[in-house]
Amino acid sequence: MSCEEIRAALSMFDTCEETPDGARIATHCLYPSFESVRIYVAKTGDSFRVHDGGGAHDAAWLHGRDEGAISRALIKECSRFRLALSGETLVASGISREWLGSAILSVANASASAANTAVAKMIAAAEEMLVDRIQKALSDTFGVGGFKRSVEVKGKSGGARHFDFAVRGANDNDLLINGVSPHHSSISAKYVAFADAEGDQLHKFAVFDRRLETDDTALLQQVASIVPIGSLSRGAKRVLAHG
Repeated sequence: MSCEEIRAALSMFDTCEETPDGARIATHCLYPSFESVRIYVAKTGDSFRVHDGGGAHDAAWLHGRDEGAISRALIKECSRFRLALSGETLVASGISREWLGSAILSVANASASAANTAVAKMIAAAEEMLVDRIQKALSDTFGVGGFKRSVEVKGKSGGARHFDFAVRGANDNDLLINGVSPHHSSISAKYVAFADAEGDQLHKFAVFDRRLETDDTALLQQVASIVPIGSLSRGAKRVLAHG
């Protein structure tokens, strides 16, 4: 591998655009969408003002409109990196030329961390609500003792894979169920769990209550049946009865 190839791959980070909010540069830090964190640098007298242009807030807002969770994440990262919060923007002010590089990295890391933390908590809360809805549907269909919650299955890899529910049907037909939310971390985790679980009589349901992207649906369909929450009861009874 030549250094020229590496430099070419990283060339996007050498760009700097002048904007009304300051000179904008792309960094190696990433938001939950895998987009680069872009940082703005403006000259103020003999020092610099470095900020994220509200990028952390906007990135988190796209994945879940929970203003409280987003605000808490922004405040936490400001405290951690010793930044100021101006409205929805992470800011480092009064930065000298010698400390400009460190300030850019601090704001970029804080912005990425705040967005990822907020999104992770919103995903966890959404999936917890979905799991509760799945439990109610299973209780109504099979009775409170007709299924198990939070089970681990040994996968082909030898590792333990977590599933939200397991249901035993006729002829030893088992159904494994995971709730899935429309975010890459949820899609990835559930794909791995479903792909690693094995068994001739095993059925797998990826249950959703919010629309999944087409490519995420196509990926999950390789390893599980994609089932809307409203069709869970009917689908579970069908596969467990007929194998």
